[in-house]
Amino acid sequence: MPSLTAVPEPPQHQSVAAELIFLSPLLKEKPFHYRAPPPAGKPVSNVVTESQVVNITDLRTLSEGERKGLTIDSAGFQIVEHKSSMAEKDFLDEAVIRDAYYKECAELLQSITGAGRIFIYDHTVRRVKPGEAESAGNRRPGLGVHGDQTPKAGAAQVYLHLGEEAERLSKGRVQIINVWRPIKPVVATPLSYGDYRTFDANKDLVGCDLFYPDRDGEIYNVKHNAAQKWYYMKDQTPEETVLLKCYESEEKPGRALMTPHSAFIDPTVPADAPARESIEVRALVFYDN
Repeated sequence: MPSLTAVPEPPQHQSVAAELIFLSPLLKEKPFHYRAPPPAGKPVSNVVTESQVVNITDLRTLSEGERKGLTIDSAGFQIVEHKSSMAEKDFLDEAVIRDAYYKECAELLQSITGAGRIFIYDHTVRRVKPGEAESAGNRRPGLGVHGDQTPKAGAAQVYLHLGEEAERLSKGRVQIINVWRPIKPVVATPLSYGDYRTFDANKDLVGCDLFYPDRDGEIYNVKHNAAQKWYYMKDQTPEETVLLKCYESEEKPGRALMTPHSAFIDPTVPADAPARESIEVRALVFYDN
């Protein structure tokens, strides 16, 4: 009698139950937030939030096939194995980041997307220690579910950064992609990202006006619904980069247009765990340049 080969069981998905901060359904007007002193008698923000405990699935516990199905065009995010060639691994030198690391990220995005042109326009480093104040070059993890750009704001970024070329470039397909990388292995406040396919874009995504000293912008605040699926990568390393889609100009059935995301407090992590250190680089991605 021939021997029977055991069929391996599929991996058991593991998740952490953690609080995410959503836009409250109690807010009945359009949300806004001033990034500059507001007019007299106007509050800095009218945003009302609520906390919801959600199950956030660890990507490490998905099968290879399941992980391959999570791409920037299907789910809105994608994990890419990529070791930085930067000699300066702590990302302390702004000039080196803007020169060497921007170039490295542009090459990575071109290799993944096949885009014809990448224009990186800014970055954020997050490594604030407990008790430290935030600064323009060093911010805390963002504990609130959001999307970085609405369609209106995403389209405006082309004109903001590329001047005379903007009208021509805007006629083709344009994306904004965030290249998110840990500087040290992440323990505290990891990043979570939602599968765009599980969101009701008409009900869950709410435009929020941002008022800067020199311009206006708009992001998405996000309402909770039970159908949403959330993911993260436990103990994510600097060689495990996440690509987050922030804007997509070309709508097609089944294509993710953005990625709701948020840092979260992992209740399984010790309170004295080292603060998260990460860098995110935002890029305009052009396919018809």
